[in-house]
Amino acid sequence: MSIKKWVLREAPYVKLDPVLQAEPELVQRLLILRGITSAEQAQQFLSPDYERDLGDPLEILNMDRAVERILRAIKSNEKIIIFGDYDADGVCSCVIFYDFFKKIGFKNFEIYIPDRYQEGHGLTFNAIDSFIRNKANLIITIDCGITNYEAIEKANKAGIDVIVIDHHLVPAKSPPAYTIIDLYQKDEQYPFKDLAAVGLAFKTVCAILKRGSFDIIKGWEKWLLDVVALGTITDMVPLQGENRALVFYGLKVLQKTQRIGLRALYNETQVDSTSINSDDVGFLIGPRINIAGRMDHATTSFLLLTTQSESEARWLASRLDQQNNERKILVGEIFKKINTKYQAAETMPDIIIAGEESWSPGLLGIVANKVLETYCRPVIIWGKNPKGDIIASCRSNGSINLVELMKKIGREFFVDFGGHALAAGFTLSEGKIKELEVRVEQALKKISKKEIPTEVLWIDQELSLEDVNWKTLNLIEQFQPFGVGNPRPIFLLSNLVVENVKTFGNEGIHLQIDFKKQNGERLPAVGFFMENDFEPKIKKGSRIDLVASIEKSTFKGYNELRLRIIDIRIAK
Repeated sequence: MSIKKWVLREAPYVKLDPVLQAEPELVQRLLILRGITSAEQAQQFLSPDYERDLGDPLEILNMDRAVERILRAIKSNEKIIIFGDYDADGVCSCVIFYDFFKKIGFKNFEIYIPDRYQEGHGLTFNAIDSFIRNKANLIITIDCGITNYEAIEKANKAGIDVIVIDHHLVPAKSPPAYTIIDLYQKDEQYPFKDLAAVGLAFKTVCAILKRGSFDIIKGWEKWLLDVVALGTITDMVPLQGENRALVFYGLKVLQKTQRIGLRALYNETQVDSTSINSDDVGFLIGPRINIAGRMDHATTSFLLLTTQSESEARWLASRLDQQNNERKILVGEIFKKINTKYQAAETMPDIIIAGEESWSPGLLGIVANKVLETYCRPVIIWGKNPKGDIIASCRSNGSINLVELMKKIGREFFVDFGGHALAAGFTLSEGKIKELEVRVEQALKKISKKEIPTEVLWIDQELSLEDVNWKTLNLIEQFQPFGVGNPRPIFLLSNLVVENVKTFGNEGIHLQIDFKKQNGERLPAVGFFMENDFEPKIKKGSRIDLVASIEKSTFKGYNELRLRIIDIRIAK
């Protein structure tokens, strides 16, 4: 049962604009909770506008210089390398440039996405060597590069210019690139900072179109918004400001996408393309684009998004779906091993450390997040890569600073480490794994620790079972797209009588609880990966309190209103 503290949000008393006072009470409350009190603010939030909400890309620091260099390379037919990261954001960023170059008929370019296991993250000396052999003139890094000082320095010495397009924090020592586009640079004046890499790639192409002279129909770039939305949602940047507008219109393009591969993936995942929303992207499409870089090579996802072959699209979509299913099984098996060890433990360690050489490094971050969420304490999960190195993913609930912890362990202990206070990772040579627990234990004594209060689950409003209807859902859907910075509203439903309870999915890993309304209508509530948390304790006739969101399921083409379970407790 729940260990979280449930708290109903208090909406501050504010005087709403008279226009908004005519809105239903639920809409008024959700607007106020988002700090929206004027009709103008509500109009901008509820009705994004492409022209109004997107800033001029040429106002971004260094965009002029980047555009000038790319246009010069195009005009002179120089060899351009697009170097992207292997996650969905990086892959979609590469697709942006691929589509643009194809559209203008420029052929002297290459897309390069590194292998997560063989090459690691970012530009490497080996990659630069291959580009030198390939007679490259310009490298454009996307979603990486801002920390690759030495590799970029090597490219410079070989006469290759490098443009860095990144959205990660800029280190104290910026790389010696030809120019850098990163909204976190010191002198950046652009008002919106939270674009994903794919958003920056899109803005760059828009700036090139603005400055260059190409035989392209005005507005063609809007067809790129499907992958902009895909990369933005999957990278979990805040869906506010420009991101909200990009995703709002990107979802419209996703509904009528011209990408054969995406349509094949819709069929594979049984997504209704006519009503695709941010949840479909976040839970169904995005993970399958991400999985290639974790289980195989990200090129699979890139090919899916760019193929012109129906048969290839079907094969690639099927492969990604299969890999995603394999990922779920493997993550489930790893988590089960960890859970079995600690579920029955009388005392818990300050930090959970778990690993086996057979655990794939591409899955460690997913497992670490799940362990952190379950046990509410810092965690280190390790595995072994094909080169024989130990790779670890670390997560913290805020009680310790992971970077501080690794510094106290000592830089000499690691092959490499990096990240930030709450999420980090490191590489060890194989022989040092036996020392890890002792080193961590010693370092924990040297760093400051914070008491973390009980995790709070913030609830937007209390509803009755009868309030859960299509009309209520339609009011909520006005606030789409949902995501980071604009979460789907969640509600408290108290003292509900369980009509039926069952598990479903592979090996019964998901939970479904049915309730009955006064008119006899059945209302299902589903909780994914929740069977171990609740199912043994809930029976037909049990009375429970439920925190849930309201959603429409279109599984197998059938529209069904249902609750998505967030948390459960036995009613008092």
